[in-house]
Amino acid sequence: MRNKSNQKSFGTDATSARRRIQRDAFQRTPQALERLSLPRSLPTQLRCTASAVVATTQSFSARRHKLPQPGSSRTESRSLATSSDIFSQYDAIPFEDIPINHHAWSPHQTPQGMSNLDNWDPAHPLIVHDSLATAPPRFRYINGIGGDPAELHQNLHACLRVGRLDRAAALVRRLTDLYNPMAPEVVDAHNLYLRRLLESMHGDQSDVDIEDIEKWYNNEMMRRDVQPDAQTFVIMLRASIAFLEGPQRDRSIRHFLELAKNAGPAVYEEVNTSPEFSESEWDMLVSFQPDEFDELPSVEDGLSYELSTPLGRALAIEKGIILDPSLEVKPVRQKGLGLRTLNEALSIFQPGKIVAYPHELEGSKEEKDRAFAYMRQIELEENVIDAAIERWKTEHENLQKIGIHSVLRTKSVEALMWQWYSALLPLVEQELKEVKQVLSMPKGDLDPDRRIYGPYLELFGAEKLAAIAIIQILNCFVAQYESGDSVKVSTVTTAIGNALELEHASGAKSTSVQNQRSQVRKKILSKLTRGVYKFRSSQQRRIEPEQSFANVVHQEFPMHIKARLGAFLVEKVLQSATMTVHRTDPKTEETLTSIQPAFTHGHGYQKGKKIGKLTAHYELVEQLCKEPVRGVTAFRLPMVVEPKPWTAYKEGGYFRYPTQVVRSKGGDEAQRAYAISADQKGDLDKIYAGLNVLGKTPWQVNKDVFKVMLEAWNNGEGIGELVPEKLDIAYPPEPEEGASHVDRLVWMKKVKAIEAQKSGFHSNRCFQNLQLELARSYLDETFYYPHNVDFRGRAYPIPTILNHMGADIARGLLKFAKGKELGTVGLQWLKIHLANLYGFDKASLKEREEFAMEHLDQIYDSATNPLTGSRWWLAAEDPWQCLACCIELKNALDSPQPTRYVSYLPVHQDGTCNGLQHYAALGGDKAGASQVNLEPSDRPQDIYTGVAELVKAEVARDAEAGSPYGKFLDGKISRKVVKRTVMTNVYGVTFSGARSQVLGELDNIFPNFEPTSEILSLSPVAGYVAKLIFKALSQIFNGAREIQYWLGECAGRISTSITAEQIKKIRQYTEGDAQLYDLKYKQKRLSAPAKAKLKQGLVEFKSSVIWTTPLKMPVVQPYRKAKVSQIKTSLQGISVNEPRASDAVSKRKQLQAFPPNFIHSLDATHMILSALKCDEMGLTFAAVHDSFWSHAADIPTLNLVLRDAFVRMHSEDIIGRLAVEFKARYAGSMYLAGLNPESDVAKQIMALRISRSTGSIKKKYATPTIEEILEEEERQRLLNSKDPKERKKGAKMITPASIYEAAQDATAVVSEPKPALLGNTSRSKGKQVRAKVISAELSENEGHVFDVSSVEIGDVLDEDKSKSTVEAKTEDPEDEALEDENLEDEALEDEANKEAESWERPYFGTKKKPSSSSQKYRKVHVWLPLTFPPVPKKGDFDVTRLKDSKYFFS
Repeated sequence: MRNKSNQKSFGTDATSARRRIQRDAFQRTPQALERLSLPRSLPTQLRCTASAVVATTQSFSARRHKLPQPGSSRTESRSLATSSDIFSQYDAIPFEDIPINHHAWSPHQTPQGMSNLDNWDPAHPLIVHDSLATAPPRFRYINGIGGDPAELHQNLHACLRVGRLDRAAALVRRLTDLYNPMAPEVVDAHNLYLRRLLESMHGDQSDVDIEDIEKWYNNEMMRRDVQPDAQTFVIMLRASIAFLEGPQRDRSIRHFLELAKNAGPAVYEEVNTSPEFSESEWDMLVSFQPDEFDELPSVEDGLSYELSTPLGRALAIEKGIILDPSLEVKPVRQKGLGLRTLNEALSIFQPGKIVAYPHELEGSKEEKDRAFAYMRQIELEENVIDAAIERWKTEHENLQKIGIHSVLRTKSVEALMWQWYSALLPLVEQELKEVKQVLSMPKGDLDPDRRIYGPYLELFGAEKLAAIAIIQILNCFVAQYESGDSVKVSTVTTAIGNALELEHASGAKSTSVQNQRSQVRKKILSKLTRGVYKFRSSQQRRIEPEQSFANVVHQEFPMHIKARLGAFLVEKVLQSATMTVHRTDPKTEETLTSIQPAFTHGHGYQKGKKIGKLTAHYELVEQLCKEPVRGVTAFRLPMVVEPKPWTAYKEGGYFRYPTQVVRSKGGDEAQRAYAISADQKGDLDKIYAGLNVLGKTPWQVNKDVFKVMLEAWNNGEGIGELVPEKLDIAYPPEPEEGASHVDRLVWMKKVKAIEAQKSGFHSNRCFQNLQLELARSYLDETFYYPHNVDFRGRAYPIPTILNHMGADIARGLLKFAKGKELGTVGLQWLKIHLANLYGFDKASLKEREEFAMEHLDQIYDSATNPLTGSRWWLAAEDPWQCLACCIELKNALDSPQPTRYVSYLPVHQDGTCNGLQHYAALGGDKAGASQVNLEPSDRPQDIYTGVAELVKAEVARDAEAGSPYGKFLDGKISRKVVKRTVMTNVYGVTFSGARSQVLGELDNIFPNFEPTSEILSLSPVAGYVAKLIFKALSQIFNGAREIQYWLGECAGRISTSITAEQIKKIRQYTEGDAQLYDLKYKQKRLSAPAKAKLKQGLVEFKSSVIWTTPLKMPVVQPYRKAKVSQIKTSLQGISVNEPRASDAVSKRKQLQAFPPNFIHSLDATHMILSALKCDEMGLTFAAVHDSFWSHAADIPTLNLVLRDAFVRMHSEDIIGRLAVEFKARYAGSMYLAGLNPESDVAKQIMALRISRSTGSIKKKYATPTIEEILEEEERQRLLNSKDPKERKKGAKMITPASIYEAAQDATAVVSEPKPALLGNTSRSKGKQVRAKVISAELSENEGHVFDVSSVEIGDVLDEDKSKSTVEAKTEDPEDEALEDENLEDEALEDEANKEAESWERPYFGTKKKPSSSSQKYRKVHVWLPLTFPPVPKKGDFDVTRLKDSKYFFS
């Protein structure tokens, strides 16, 4: 854009000058203006003139009078009226009604009533109608352009961003060839291109003119039947206003306004209220419609006033506008430890500079502090990469100045990073030159890789690329917390690709300002309208979910592009990053110097697969463990101001780095589509409100604990989970020469275990080093954690290094920034909290309080002499948190009035195996409820202790009977041995997983285990214990097992189903309809192999398990069999998963994960409800899933809130509502059921298929055909018809499904392998529960009209009895794949069950090794309508009794 000096220099040419002014007015508020001027939607009385700013900016009004005026006489003498002036004229529209967000630096308030559960109809759930039947078409790559539609859109965005209009034009044409003209994706692509043409016309040396826009609109859109939408008309109107003159301009404006009006009221309204128009453009647009709108009121002073009041500045901040130049960063001397450490350690600001404190800002000290924090946060987010580079450079220069390089054997990490950066930068610059050259060449196949990733590489400068590469590589070795000194190449390339995508996204402007401007304009026009079109300001038009989802996906980078960019940068780092290594010759004592690579690329094996690995030089790893790690983690740090409130899918958290509110696992399309659709419907409002509550909790570093931890760290001590600097782990002696092969294998196994342990300690120490450095950097800061949720609704802090969800070290370092007086109750809870942290948490509350008082001397000693005293605190279960509590309690007791002591320590309230609590409430399981403190009692119940006691008793009986395992474990079983298995059993842990958990505990109990003749290893002993744990759980939780099985049965059916859309496509295909792709795509001729592939996709299982939480959040399980693409790079081949909604689901993962994920979604709901209620009541709140934190004084209130939220949740029929939702969501689907081939119903179905077979080729009659799907669909259509004749006809039809329904045989069903029931490994018990559930379902269907008798079925089957013995191998590859997959599932199920059963007690003599092979038996498959079993009957537990349970959370 031309600057003002250029405008003055060309002032002699009136036409040219006016054109330049029009260009300037056309642009959306420029960056400089955004920093200075107040948006038009703010009241005039909040503006005042600032002379320093007026001198540097030109108001909209000053430009307005130079614009050509339309022919309406009413505007000839009128000056511009701002939006605020309109509101001053209409009292009916008060300023408070304008939909604006809370300003950035003021505390965010949660709307009242958010903690209430809303009623919603599960029979009408949110359903995103995406096409799952077939994958979208793909183009082969030509000149670097190809891929699927999403990738073409992503490529288009990248090309437009870097100004490659020729390549962008080719992409738009390619998309137009791909889609039907009416598809919204087509007009969206054209609009993006037209908008970029328009923006390029404002450049000083642009080759684009208005004729180019007109030509594209007429030739590429109109002639190709691409229908323009509101955005098209807005672009053409803006172009007409800015670049046409006189009558030609007037005709063009009226022409496009008429087209918009003819397109319908919605389009016409969107055009007139579009936020893309500048104030002057919008004024002109309204003036051209005197028949539709009254005249805008005129004002004497239409200047764009500047801000100097705190409220005005705050409102400007809320609009997304940066503060005026007087508040920009200025170079001043560093003052204060907090600012210095923040500056130096985190590179938040450039060395030698800090953000100037806004002394001149009017307002209170609190308002100035908030503004200052906001400014620093913006600086942190916007300039973190540049600041990191400057940090490295400064460190390097400082070492050069003092000549320390010749003295030190190694440089600091920062100096090394500058050295690598300096060497890497020219390599990246050269690559950018070559990319530019390749992309500028005419069509050809030269250098296809650069043509593919080149447009994305050009999005960044060489400096950013080099810095991000170095930061992310080191981050993978430190923050990723991987074991050893090697990381997978794919991990590094993905991290670099994701960081580049994030950096690119940070440049995109927020949509909140535009949305607010549009709403303001809608309010104005609703008062001025005089025509037939009514602008209803109270109705906010929401974006179509499909369009919103497409916009999110299209602005991302394809996975293979991330891999290519990451591989290129890793390759260049390998070429440029070196280290100078010094060694002393042992003979001559001469110092030798060698330059060696800092990183090396090699290969290794993981789970039998060859993978590429990146290995860091061992001296670099040592430095990362010892030195303060600064400038490594550049993204996602804790915020120094309250996070931006969540208001939309990507609007919240950080101010400049966009973050998705729902973490999408593996880039799953369906997850994001549902999340965005729910956002557009307003279904995520409670989630947003809950995250805002979590995000606005202020934190500080606990300095007292930090000093102790830092002293221990610097001394190299390994206390309280700190990894010692020197590990004293002795290797076992090597077997003597001539030792047996078995002895040598045992020795090698021990050595590998020690090496793995040391490697893990090494990585852990690196991570702890980073945590301590981050804590030191924030030592004098108040900071905040922005949160988002995973796909189940569980909230997580976005900063990952140091947060309250970390282990004991992280939690011990944190405290609330706001304190609260203890009071009498708070002092009691502080003592109880100390007992809980120490591990004395299963006694009564009074006994816990007494525990603290009885150990008061130890508490004082721990607080006063934590490292030189008795170190009593180190024996606690959570030592660092215990130390923090000791210090807090001592300070309180030493104060003049302990009850008046202001405490900052978070006090926790933890659930008792929260998953089991939910299961007990869902199933009404009274016995189970009493074990997890849902029932009132005088003392807390401990499920872990209860299970441990049962296991102890079993072990003792086995020991008496002579069992070697019993005798070995007698007296060794503790609560800790069983805890993890009990805790995870509710979440579907397998027997193998449980055995591994127990094995880890046994390794700690028997660190020096030596094999004996009876016990060769601890693994079978762990299996024995795991079996006893499962048995004990089955005795305690019986009522909840039917609920668990019901959930698994539903998931099993859904994951083996085909949708109504797939069935429709199958019918179209069999009837000769070639419409295989979605209707929005043009149908192209396909080769025979391509058709066969698409046909195979029609019968793949593609239905994810989807449900809605009580907070209305849709949950989509992401488990699919994503296709793996092999990306060839010059570094190595990289395997990339590119999941698509059209991929087949992973049946096993969908089924196994649903019960635990469903429970997780319930505990997430409980947490959000509790957070909202606590905020309403003024409580400080933080949470770690099922552990809730607040001030000690507020714990009684918190307990009431937690109980009330749980009761409100489970007072509703959660499972019944889920059943109704499933029925509505999967209506019209069919699932593939498996029947026992020995059952009568299976034999009848086989006979039916045999009787219908024709030709010489015999089918494998256990497998259904596509024809059966269509036959059953027709039967269901007839049965559900309103015509009695059709219903009767449907009832007479004989299909495999009708035979199954008529048989009423629950034992015939062979279900998919379900998650282990609570405490169950026995197949017989699982079959009993299954038969009970299926029998209930069949009984429910007894009233269904079946007009087919067994005689009639027999008549059909008797037509060709001779065929009943025929069983020929199928020649249908689809059938073979289906059968093989089910055989595999059955084999895995059998193997898991046999493994569990093999650890039965007692063990006398030699234990027979369980067979590794499993019996493979064939199922008879049949397509059935997707129905669900009736919900199991609930037990007699009354959840409202929970209100009297004081140990529910304690």
